[in-house]
Amino acid sequence: MNIIEVKDLNKKFVNGKQEAHILKNINLTVEKGEFVSIMGPSGSGKSTLLYLLGGLDKPTTGSVKIEGTDISTLSDKQLCSMRNDKIGFVFQFYNLVPNLSVEDNIALPLMISGANKSDYKDKLNECLEIIGMKDKRKLTPRELSGGQQQRVAIARALVFDPEILFLDEPIGNLDTKTGMKIMDLFRKINHSLGMTIVQVTHSEKSAEYGTKLVKLVDGEIDIVKDIDQITKIA
Repeated sequence: MNIIEVKDLNKKFVNGKQEAHILKNINLTVEKGEFVSIMGPSGSGKSTLLYLLGGLDKPTTGSVKIEGTDISTLSDKQLCSMRNDKIGFVFQFYNLVPNLSVEDNIALPLMISGANKSDYKDKLNECLEIIGMKDKRKLTPRELSGGQQQRVAIARALVFDPEILFLDEPIGNLDTKTGMKIMDLFRKINHSLGMTIVQVTHSEKSAEYGTKLVKLVDGEIDIVKDIDQITKIA
């Protein structure tokens, strides 16, 4: 089943008399449970595409559908509700609140939504278990390494059980060894939870953790192919 459907997607930015055509007639489908890696040189439009898929921006023309719903037709309230219910984001920068504990940073989306943290005690424990940081729940970000901070950001994205996880250069701020451990975690989430993942990356090693590769060049799709299961990172 296609969880994401992109049809004739275009994105233009206008600055005075200058017009930049960032994405050009993008057509793409993502099946439920896939792990899609989007690659391309700087300026190819890959981050713009990710933001459009996640409803953080709106297309100039064309459509993005999540589970059959054209997200550009949703009101701001409906879009916020969809992002809470169905979508999680992990960015290159961790965006943690320095004076909050690991546990409270993970619970932040619950607090913002008005949910009772105590009602999600089991879910918080599950998220801490997934990232392997139950023993660090009371620490603050300044007491953590970069890799640990990214794990907290991942747990925060998982706390509402999203159906799709969007990753924007999630290991771009980490050394290679730590970055590969984070990619192992994403692969575990994809396999064990069946969660659909779409990542933007510059790294070929990171891309190999996916099941499908999408390459963008100058705002257009150049290649879409399945990633060979035999040659994938073991």
